[in-house]
Amino acid sequence: MMTDRNILLELQKELNSVAKTILQLAGSIENIGDLIGKLPQMQSPADWPTTEPKATPKRAPARKKVIMKDGVVKRVKRIPALNIVHDVIKKSDQGIDTSGLMKATGYDRIKIQGILHRLKKQGRIECVKRGIYK
Repeated sequence: MMTDRNILLELQKELNSVAKTILQLAGSIENIGDLIGKLPQMQSPADWPTTEPKATPKRAPARKKVIMKDGVVKRVKRIPALNIVHDVIKKSDQGIDTSGLMKATGYDRIKIQGILHRLKKQGRIECVKRGIYK
């Protein structure tokens, strides 16, 4: 059995250990405080760094066909992108690649690829060389 004296000695050892740990934590907190003091100061939200909003890519203008009768506009009809790309391909003598179609129509690469796939599937165009359509 432990005597009162032994219990008090064990308790004193534990308290000394806790006191050392507290002193170490206090030193660490001081170091963190020093590091925070070295950070640049920002006075107001206006000084905070901002990110510029992303610019949305401009869409190609819609191609429209105006139908007139007796000098009066009867109807404005939208021309499908499939027909526009097909016309550009048929007007080229040696054929045209996707970058040329992108410049001519203003459409992005994904839209051009989808239209080309559809036109090839319908048999309206053919691939002369790799990437050249006629």
